[in-house]
Amino acid sequence: MIKYRLFLMIFLICFVVKSQKYDAHVPWELKGADERIDKYRKGKAKLLFVFDNNSSEFAKLDIGLANHAFNFGVSMTQEGPFEGTLFQDIYRQRVSEVFNFVTLGFYWSARDEKRDLSHFNKRMDDKISWAVKNKMKIKGHPLLWHESLPKWVINNDDPEELEKIIYKRISDLILSYPEIKYWDVYNEAVAPFKDHVTPSGVTRWIEHKGGIYPAMLELYDFVNQIDSSKIYTNNHYHPKDPEFFKLNRFFIDQEVGYQAIGMQAHMQTQDNVLEEQEIVELIDSFVPMGKNIQFTEVTVTSSKLFKNWKDHQIFLNKRNEARKKGKQLTLPSLEERENYQSAYIKDLYTLLFSLPSISSVTMWNLTDRNAWRGHAGGVLDQELNPKKAFYTLKNLIKETWTTKIEKEIDLNKEFHFIGFYGMYEGTIKVGNKLYKFSFDHEKENDNVIKIIL
Repeated sequence: MIKYRLFLMIFLICFVVKSQKYDAHVPWELKGADERIDKYRKGKAKLLFVFDNNSSEFAKLDIGLANHAFNFGVSMTQEGPFEGTLFQDIYRQRVSEVFNFVTLGFYWSARDEKRDLSHFNKRMDDKISWAVKNKMKIKGHPLLWHESLPKWVINNDDPEELEKIIYKRISDLILSYPEIKYWDVYNEAVAPFKDHVTPSGVTRWIEHKGGIYPAMLELYDFVNQIDSSKIYTNNHYHPKDPEFFKLNRFFIDQEVGYQAIGMQAHMQTQDNVLEEQEIVELIDSFVPMGKNIQFTEVTVTSSKLFKNWKDHQIFLNKRNEARKKGKQLTLPSLEERENYQSAYIKDLYTLLFSLPSISSVTMWNLTDRNAWRGHAGGVLDQELNPKKAFYTLKNLIKETWTTKIEKEIDLNKEFHFIGFYGMYEGTIKVGNKLYKFSFDHEKENDNVIKIIL
């Protein structure tokens, strides 16, 4: 009896500790993270101010980082239902407060060329115009995928015919939107024949090309023929999948023209929550490939976590049934989980920003309203009010990782400073005259930046 009670006590303690693990974040060690940030995200800049006519020797300089070189991103695929409402203005304001990189959705089911595209084009032109005006870098997602397809593509059984349509569509996307510098080429390329994927014209086209590997070779060759100046990404939902590593290794061996390896991290189950050492080891395994690594889709939820995919699937099935009846089934945001979300995001972003191979981190849902799979995966709540995590992330990007300088300088000398890489804006006051200027502080540029005023 004593042994049984002891066993029961130990079991209960372990169960409680494991459950609490996802309600109260245990701070990561982050050993060397601050030092790596200083080493890899900052550098010396040399400024020389040149005036047409100036007799003064000294001036008051005021400069600040306006836009990080690093891409702190958010997906705007969530914005659709907000269009034409007050929520849209609030949503965009919150995006511009924190982020400098946006992902826009080009799912085939939404941009179906067999339907009138005027509405889609108008909406997309508006998004791009807004992003450019607000100095946002833009990513298109995706050029091709085996999900979110029109029925006529799902049912197409003529791969040769569909190939012509696929390539025309991809060419149109790349050429119609020159403002978009980044593209996910084929989303989740190792997944077309997994059990959860419904066969379609796209999967039949891949089979027709001889499988995933030859199909991807031809696809990447095509996009580079259209425009080789873009940043093309090979993106997958499960970056620890050995097949994903194998495909990227194949790309390297075949000298495929792509620039980034994209990793998703939707942490909606306990099994999918990434721990510090796990991330470090994952990144280290891909570093030898010499590609930028993008965290393309990140979800850190403040609703309850399901134990595993099986438990999660039960909820998703109930949610689908509710949606068929015109109802929404969503998971509420919990206070203890909001504290967890904030603390986890702080450590996650600090770690990723400190690793030199990482070039971007994109949050998949800004708000819990219309969030993917009904989770409270945003840093804004259902009414688009900031949660604790929003302020945590904003403070990191806009306050902790920024450079601001106010100083009187000698105009006869170069002015040197160490700051975060990115685009700077500033003013310089000479006598009673105030000049405005901007410049790019780039990692690879050791030259003097001449600012002619």
